[in-house]
Amino acid sequence: MEELDIVELLYALKNKIVYVIIAVVAFALAGLIYSKFFITPMYKSSTSFVLSKSVNTTTSGEDNTNNEAITANDITLNSKLVSTYSKIIKSKTVAKEVIASLGLDMNTDTFISNISVSNETDTELIIITVSNEEPQLAANIANSLAEVFRDKVNDIYNIDNLSVIDIAEPDLIPYNISPVKTILLFALVGLFVACGVIFVMVYFDDTVKDEKDIESLLSIPVIAAIPKMENDERGGKA
Repeated sequence: MEELDIVELLYALKNKIVYVIIAVVAFALAGLIYSKFFITPMYKSSTSFVLSKSVNTTTSGEDNTNNEAITANDITLNSKLVSTYSKIIKSKTVAKEVIASLGLDMNTDTFISNISVSNETDTELIIITVSNEEPQLAANIANSLAEVFRDKVNDIYNIDNLSVIDIAEPDLIPYNISPVKTILLFALVGLFVACGVIFVMVYFDDTVKDEKDIESLLSIPVIAAIPKMENDERGGKA
């Protein structure tokens, strides 16, 4: 057919609604199977700490400052250190120490790729988030990472200005799997595929269906049409 007849398309969709439903259900089941068996569940765990008053430490571990409240200089220093601290957290040196302390069978590049560090805007709060296939291991890595990082800051800057706000705890809900969303997405794809196939069938169907098609093809009016005869209940012609 040269032009798409919307009415004919809707009629075709109505006649083939069963196939559309079957396609939607089939794709929905495929989505369920995909989410259950083909996606590895990943879990996130986060720990956070804030940069507080800088306390100088000596090799003997003694405090060289008094217990005064945090000053403007401390705030300025901490703001400048936030970016640097974020880089140190994802350094290979820190990664190797955490891997060794937890006895992980993981290379440093893979370890670092599963770590994200974020900083709340206009704050001195740093959040370390670790993703792993095991929720408890993700929490253990996050807490160990924060501990090793804090010691590393002490060694490098000879200051202790990190205060833990939240300790990482295992989250038993995977962040990368949402069966409902996956099923709905697959079902929607099935609907579009089914409608697309029907659209193609209607668009390229050049068979003659009624007198309108004859008039369109031959450019002559149809004088008469013989209706289709149906068998009656006795087996004869109606």
